[in-house]
Amino acid sequence: MAISNRQMRFILIWLAAPNAVAQEGAGLQEPIPRTSDLFVADEVVSIASGHSQGEQTAPAVTSVITAQQIKDTGARNIYDVLRTVPGFFLGQPAIGTQPAISVRGFTSNFNQNILVMLDDVPQNEQVFGNRFAMLGWVPLDLIERIEIMRGPGSALYGADAYSAVINVITRRAPPEKSQVTLGGGSEATRTARYLGGGRLGNADVVGGLEYYETDGSEPPIPVDSQTLLDGLFGTHASLVPGHGNTHQQHLGAHVNATGGAWGLMLRFTQSRDIGLLTGFAGALDPNGHLDTSVIEGGVSWRAQGRDWLFKAQLNGLFSLYQLHNLSYFPAGAFGGAFPDGVRTNVKMEERRIRFQNKLEYHGGSKHFLSAGFGVESAKTDLIYESRNFRTVNGQIVPLGLYQDILDPALMAVGSPGFSNDLYYVFVQDQWNFNPNWTLTWGVRYDRYSDFGDIVSPRAALVWAAAPELTVKALYGRGFRGPSLIDREAKHIPALQGNPALTPEKLDSFELAFDYRPSDVLAARLNLYHQQTEDQIRLQNSGGFEYRPENVGQQKGHGLELEAWWTLDPRTQLYGAYAYQDNTDETTGEDAGYTPHHLALLRLQHKRAPWLLSVQGRYVGARDRLAEDPLPPANTYGFLDALARYQFSPALEAGVEVRNLLDKHVDDARFGTGFPGDIPLPGRTFYFSLTGFF
Repeated sequence: MAISNRQMRFILIWLAAPNAVAQEGAGLQEPIPRTSDLFVADEVVSIASGHSQGEQTAPAVTSVITAQQIKDTGARNIYDVLRTVPGFFLGQPAIGTQPAISVRGFTSNFNQNILVMLDDVPQNEQVFGNRFAMLGWVPLDLIERIEIMRGPGSALYGADAYSAVINVITRRAPPEKSQVTLGGGSEATRTARYLGGGRLGNADVVGGLEYYETDGSEPPIPVDSQTLLDGLFGTHASLVPGHGNTHQQHLGAHVNATGGAWGLMLRFTQSRDIGLLTGFAGALDPNGHLDTSVIEGGVSWRAQGRDWLFKAQLNGLFSLYQLHNLSYFPAGAFGGAFPDGVRTNVKMEERRIRFQNKLEYHGGSKHFLSAGFGVESAKTDLIYESRNFRTVNGQIVPLGLYQDILDPALMAVGSPGFSNDLYYVFVQDQWNFNPNWTLTWGVRYDRYSDFGDIVSPRAALVWAAAPELTVKALYGRGFRGPSLIDREAKHIPALQGNPALTPEKLDSFELAFDYRPSDVLAARLNLYHQQTEDQIRLQNSGGFEYRPENVGQQKGHGLELEAWWTLDPRTQLYGAYAYQDNTDETTGEDAGYTPHHLALLRLQHKRAPWLLSVQGRYVGARDRLAEDPLPPANTYGFLDALARYQFSPALEAGVEVRNLLDKHVDDARFGTGFPGDIPLPGRTFYFSLTGFF
């Protein structure tokens, strides 16, 4: 990404602006930013071991992004936060508006390679295995911090803690002031947020509410899968050239109440009119859309003695998933056999109840022991399904009139209901056998009613080599189980489920260094080697049908480097670089899709009443899948800028520009189901106004 002299002068003027207007904000008290606000302090983290400890000596490779850091980077949702984490790449898949998240070279449909938790509770989704569908839309201002562990974590968290674990932790203490934010900008984006709370009896109550809606970038689509079929059948059914449907509308509401030893949580999240971009089958679908709703409630309780702590959580969740007017292929497809198109409607419900508890003991010995067990029961029901087709050996066959599907033999998943149960137990010991050495080991046993049992071990050796240097040697195993669609798909175009699937597993070895030679300089380096077994891959069984099989194996290695340099108490330079190289052992070729090189550089300056930030992201070379005929994807870079101005203690405003230089970028497709790449948004603007009271 080349930057001209003129563009560089613009950036320097942008960063110098606070000094030119310092007198204008002289009436505001100007606190010196805390070091932790500038990404250097040894943050407290719990995701690495299940209990709070300093990030520098935690037995894992972690990142902690605080509420202040979320605000100062201009993040508008959790995906924006993840884009700043070393080793994470968020691409644009052809299907839907949710990013495809790659971590250390692993990517899957619906982000099945990542475990997402909300306040320590996994947000699993059974049908597609979508790790963010159950999380939904968490009010941004209610997030206290986001903890991220790179590498497997199934020894603590079980299924789906495969290549990373993300824990979104919400506020428990009421804010000093309530706040309301109104915002909007390009792509018909508009948002409204509220955060407030107080004391109610003997409890602290804090709540957040957020509404977000956008038309999205609506990228131009010149060719789709129907274009190829038109060439085969001599038809003209394709709707391209056209624009992908990227509209989305979200509502999130969340309340926490905490009093002494107990805590309560209730949340509701709803997503409406979620566009499918190019459609589920890669044929442009401007009308099909997705609606989801989630209601979740929970109660937690804790008891504490001098050297022990017991914690228990009970959570219940209900979700509703609806596909409206989904068109796999448009009217006139397959030589006119489908004059109304290949269409379906689906409505599914999922209910889950989960109980988990843990006992921690840290007596006078050198051991910190943790042990716990949990149970979970989930049920998925197909409430409604209608369509005008069925599949026979992978081929789409007309069903006649558009009709309700009542016969289980014709249902998309072969049954109107599925249930599954989980039982697990784990133990962990952190043994400080020397003042400078700590050995952490642990193991977890999971028993799933749908695909059996699995054991996940871990080990970590942490050496405080010097006051400024910590060295970690880490081993962990992660696994993810097959989704309901993986196992039970029946009448879904080109896909046949496989009930015999077993979990895919990942073993990872890491060497991590944390070096902090001074209060103004810090750096971290992580080196890793990883290997999988029984990876789930779609295999062509002949003709038009694909079936998931445990046939994949992937080996890889890489590194992640990040550094912070506090130039003065108000200015900091942050940089991150990640490299990965993964080989698909089945083909002997690169595993594809994930960039080999990722880099981020951010310069941030705080001087009341201003905050100014310029950030550059670079996406380097990457290979296609071995069977992908397209040429190698292009490298690209984006430059983003953020400015925030505080008019008074009660009012502040912000403006953000993404893709400041208006670069045209086509993001490489994920997989081979769509015939082209997807254009990313050009320059966009976003404005916000926040009032405190």
